[in-house]
Amino acid sequence: MSTVKQFPHSIIGRQKAMTVAKTKKDAAPADNILSVDTSDRLDIGEAAYTDGRTAIATARGAYHTAVVLARPQRALLKNIITNFYTRLNYLIDRGLIPAAARAYYELDINNRKMPKMSSDADLLAAAALVLSGDILRRAAGGIAMTEPTIAEFTVIYNAAKPIIVAVSTAHTAINTAVENLKNQIPEIDDLIKHIWSDAEGHYSKSTPLARRVQCKLWGVRYVSKGVASVISGLCTDSITHAVLANVQLYLVGVGHRIMSDAFGNYIFNTILFEDLTIIAKLAGYEDFTIDFVKEDGVPLVLNIVMVKKIVI
Repeated sequence: MSTVKQFPHSIIGRQKAMTVAKTKKDAAPADNILSVDTSDRLDIGEAAYTDGRTAIATARGAYHTAVVLARPQRALLKNIITNFYTRLNYLIDRGLIPAAARAYYELDINNRKMPKMSSDADLLAAAALVLSGDILRRAAGGIAMTEPTIAEFTVIYNAAKPIIVAVSTAHTAINTAVENLKNQIPEIDDLIKHIWSDAEGHYSKSTPLARRVQCKLWGVRYVSKGVASVISGLCTDSITHAVLANVQLYLVGVGHRIMSDAFGNYIFNTILFEDLTIIAKLAGYEDFTIDFVKEDGVPLVLNIVMVKKIVI
């Protein structure tokens, strides 16, 4: 049987490695085996990484709240823009407004097409053009619009705009929080390596098994080779719980990938055990990484729950 260290590959894995070491260190300061420098770095790094993860969770929560609040405002604004141009086209057909008036709203004067409103940016730009364009049209002698009036349009636009903009702002906050945590990774990875080095150095005179037992208490993870067994499970969507086919799954330490079948099932045949990691990937979803413990020769069921990527 061979055994090697298994470095964490995920945000949660790094957090766990530091939290286990810090908990062990703080529980019995007199028995702290870490160097002064490593101990100080651990206190700072664990707190900063925890704050970074909290910032991401908070930003994601704010984003989903913003999406819910924006949904009816987006629909209302799109509806009133559509009504405005429907009315404008009707008045053009009646000869009450010249077709050339569409140019004030940056629209083609040769057709009746609505402005592009497929994104929040397009929607807000289209609404702003209704207001600015109508000022120019009226200044040139055009008649006042009704059903809706510009006053009615303005009220809806002013109410909807900050709520819709909040979605983009919240999404930017997520990206910023994720980037900030990503920037911590080199320091955190180096810190974890020092923690593990200090632990293994302290217990270097113990037997290999005894050393691993003690080092695990300081967050060190090991993967070993033993009796063949299976790791299996089901891949599903986190919201709909629908099964997901063609999820690419990697068992770290194994040189090939497998795919979930048409029913969302996957299965690894492996001789690896102890501290293992599976990474799952599927287009349109966040990469999923899970660190787990497996016993030698014992089958394990581990379900994979995929979260859709945030799209605005």
